[in-house]
Amino acid sequence: MKALIGVDGSSNSLAAVDFVGRLLSPGRDELILLYVTPDVSFGGEEQLDAAVQQRARKALSRAVFDEALTRLPESWRTSAEAVEVAGSPGQALLEISGKRNVDLIAVGFRGTSLFERLMLGSVSRAVVHTASVPVLVIKSVPTGDGRIEKPAGTGDKKLRVLVTYDGPTIGKQIAAALGKIEWPGITEAHVMTVVEPMFVSELPDWLQQKARNPDVAAMADAWRKEHDQNVEAARHELAQFQTTLPACFAKNPPIVVEGRAGDQILAVLGKAPYDLVVVGSRGQGNVERLLVGSTSAQIINSAPASTLIVR
Repeated sequence: MKALIGVDGSSNSLAAVDFVGRLLSPGRDELILLYVTPDVSFGGEEQLDAAVQQRARKALSRAVFDEALTRLPESWRTSAEAVEVAGSPGQALLEISGKRNVDLIAVGFRGTSLFERLMLGSVSRAVVHTASVPVLVIKSVPTGDGRIEKPAGTGDKKLRVLVTYDGPTIGKQIAAALGKIEWPGITEAHVMTVVEPMFVSELPDWLQQKARNPDVAAMADAWRKEHDQNVEAARHELAQFQTTLPACFAKNPPIVVEGRAGDQILAVLGKAPYDLVVVGSRGQGNVERLLVGSTSAQIINSAPASTLIVR
């Protein structure tokens, strides 16, 4: 696998380096650290001399790369490639990922206000919505003293992963992406799918009264049997999908729940301390995302875990 990580010196981007470095092997994979240099200036009407600006940029990028390298396992520190460019971070990540044919883009997540997300966007959102390859969005955990804890699943800590399934087309893409990753031996993984509920909401009292009519009751019973068959079919399909994943994903029974996909995935994530959730993204237009949203966007914004998005 060839992975591209956006670094900028922030705790979020360094958490991404820490996380990805433990999922790749120097002898098999390639790791590219991308830093987009910002404009270097100071207050006042005068501008820095061009030569001073250049030296300042170099010093800044060197400091960022040096710190990022310290977050990698020792075996990666001499083989990871550092790339420095100018421009927009999101655009640079997308351009370099295309030119270098990377298999994965990793970015740190910065929570922003609703207004900022709608009007300005963010690097992670821009990359997730545009990239043609899987995108790993890493969430670091703030501690009580203001420091940033390493992302879950790093070091010797068990890595807990939840993989969601939404049909064979995206399922094949997810299986291909997960198969390129070298999962630690201490990985604990689960797979889940969400089935549409039999009814969108609870039946009103007057309709429940009508259900006592023998004809209506027979029809409702037929619907229930068909729904139960659909749930069982979903369970079987999920079990088949599970066999296409790396061995660590086949050890636990599949999870099948009913309801709205985003809500149910978040509910499962809330019951156990998962470190990474894997979701597929079908892609939506801008208007759909703004008015309706999407499961992947809901998970990125609300999940307590880091998220791997597979388009």
